[in-house]
Amino acid sequence: MEEDQRRMDSAMYNVLNDIDKKCLRKLQIQMHQCSIDCCKDNSKNIESLGKCVDSCSKEVAQSRNYIQNEFSKWQQRIQRCIQDCQDSVTDKIQGNPSEAQISKYTKEAEACASRCISKHIDLLPQLSEKIVTNINSH
Repeated sequence: MEEDQRRMDSAMYNVLNDIDKKCLRKLQIQMHQCSIDCCKDNSKNIESLGKCVDSCSKEVAQSRNYIQNEFSKWQQRIQRCIQDCQDSVTDKIQGNPSEAQISKYTKEAEACASRCISKHIDLLPQLSEKIVTNINSH
């Protein structure tokens, strides 16, 4: 299971890095340029300057929230899949299982969970494309 966790973490990192390069950095540059423009405007008082700067960061914040939501849903799907594996194996256990049976069921549950993780790692390119398309369309 540790290897599966490493694979999943690495795949997520790569996708997030890709999303950052394809759209978030551009938004951050725009946010900082907007903030600089706010600060250069000497006609603004401190309150209107704060509102201006806050307004500049809204798109980045919304995009980050969107990304977090999408990855949260993705992780929930993995958890549901793994839970289904555990439920399926639990349903097979009858009475007082021997150590050998417990070992067999544990391996079965772990193999099923590993398939869940692999399946959802394979979905990451689609998720990345969906996120990038959505953010870049705003």
